[in-house]
Amino acid sequence: MANVKDVAKLAGVSTATVSRAMTHPEKVSEKTRKKVQSAMLECGFSPNVSARNLRRCESKTVIVILPDIANQFFADIVRGIQIIAKKNDYKVLLGDSVHAVEQANAYIDLVKTKQADGIISLTSELPEEVKEGINIPIVMACEYFENFPVPTVRIDNYTASKNAIDYLLDIGHKRIACITGPMDNPICVARKNGYRQSLENASLELDELAIDSGDFSFHSGYSAFHRLYKQYKMTALFCFNDMMALGAMRAAFEVGLNVPEKLSIIGFDDLPFAQYTTPQLTTIQQPQLQIGKTAMQTLLHVLFDEKAAQDTILPTQLLVRSSTASYSEK
Repeated sequence: MANVKDVAKLAGVSTATVSRAMTHPEKVSEKTRKKVQSAMLECGFSPNVSARNLRRCESKTVIVILPDIANQFFADIVRGIQIIAKKNDYKVLLGDSVHAVEQANAYIDLVKTKQADGIISLTSELPEEVKEGINIPIVMACEYFENFPVPTVRIDNYTASKNAIDYLLDIGHKRIACITGPMDNPICVARKNGYRQSLENASLELDELAIDSGDFSFHSGYSAFHRLYKQYKMTALFCFNDMMALGAMRAAFEVGLNVPEKLSIIGFDDLPFAQYTTPQLTTIQQPQLQIGKTAMQTLLHVLFDEKAAQDTILPTQLLVRSSTASYSEK
């Protein structure tokens, strides 16, 4: 029995084009429609039979699961998803899991019951069945699992972190503290490994007193700084996101450590406010908009049974601004 792939091969088009020719013929050129129709007749293809095999639903809706909808980092990622979704007549629903696996599972159930077509997950806080390879259309973006059997769109967190510490070392800093995110998160593990490796390459011993953790919020960066200030004499501070960096910058001001004269601070993400702080925040720029666009494009490939890249790594850039300065021992 012929299927969509047979029609696509015979017509010389993609399976997505065949699907559009059947469901939205007005969006396909007349020439292409005729090629698809001719191929369908030639191979004896039945749209009704094929519909049972084609992995798509009629909802034309995808769900984006976020760990915290209040986190500004996700805004441009969602915008990128919406740009590609709109071009392909899909609606986007946002699901805030509030860091709860149970809540994430409720959104996954919407796909299982055919109320939505697929999922883009921006969180790794997902049920075990997903980690083991659940059979639903899903793409991971930003956060990920090692050896996860579904398409992933991300950055190289290890290298980005290492580049930030290398820069601080190059401008004279040796006592570099770090505020991590939750260490059960794979991206935090990768960033801490990059921090550690950069110090090791410079023959500097990793001091656990130089490390504290937060939850990516302003307040956690503020609190972690005060703990670090009591236990470690630092000249530079690397924070795993811009929000914690801004909280730390406020705390440094309160204890009389001028930034960058007495303390250099680097963030991660390049959120819009980073260039409007005083001083402007040195940070690692993530391509949020492109992450969103690529994640949605990848999900479309999955939905239309087309080959999807399993692990897409997008580039980052260290943006040096005025929150960092050279340091020399006196």
